[in-house]
Amino acid sequence: MSSKGPALLKILPTKDLKEGKSFKFEIPRPDRKTEAFVVKWNSKFYAYLNLCRHWTVGLDFDDNDFFDEDKAWLVCKNHGALYEPSTGICQGGPCGGAGLYRVPLVEKEGILYADVAKVDWGEM
Repeated sequence: MSSKGPALLKILPTKDLKEGKSFKFEIPRPDRKTEAFVVKWNSKFYAYLNLCRHWTVGLDFDDNDFFDEDKAWLVCKNHGALYEPSTGICQGGPCGGAGLYRVPLVEKEGILYADVAKVDWGEM
């Protein structure tokens, strides 16, 4: 991480992520890599760590699909928890209202970047 500004991790070109789709990527940390994902929902991009707040497992079954059938909610396929795509807040299921850990995004010249310096690592 540079002293010249936030450490930005390149994710993908914005044109490569279609509405209602997701893309997984890894964020390096000193002790390990952590999986995260970005979604395009209502023409905007949102990114979160791939960790259910009910039990620390990935939301998808390694199929890179985080939405429910109607593309209205992010869903944990392990427990059925439903998260609002724009906020990551749990709206149903066993996660008790907790929110997903947000990964701030920066868009520059048609490329999405994760602002690694501002990731919400929660209690990890």
